[in-house]
Amino acid sequence: MVGVEFSETANDLKSDLGCGSVLGSRGMRIKMILEKELRPVELEVEDISYQHAGGRGSDGETHFNVEVVSGEFEGKSLVRRHSLIYGLLQDELQSALHALSIVAKTPGEIVAVIEVVNIIWIMDDL
Repeated sequence: MVGVEFSETANDLKSDLGCGSVLGSRGMRIKMILEKELRPVELEVEDISYQHAGGRGSDGETHFNVEVVSGEFEGKSLVRRHSLIYGLLQDELQSALHALSIVAKTPGEIVAVIEVVNIIWIMDDL
């Protein structure tokens, strides 16, 4: 086609389609609640609604991935961590938030993973 440029990058397309790192109002509320209540050292909230039927269209922001690293999880089982997050987001879950994928770690667990990876790299060099 004449006059049409195909110079958009994958990130440009993700932004245009409403996917990627740009959060709408629900995503921002989720992020603010988790930041306030969990004081995370790492927090990632990703809207993946575009991957599902309805996407960000008429259904709005309905599917999210949440990754949280917080000292608030110390001594808590995985089930208790998830329950804590579900409790904090109860209002969102009752108002059209359809799916929430959660990764909840302590800072110590992240350090342990890094140490294991470093050991593997050292062993590979031997």
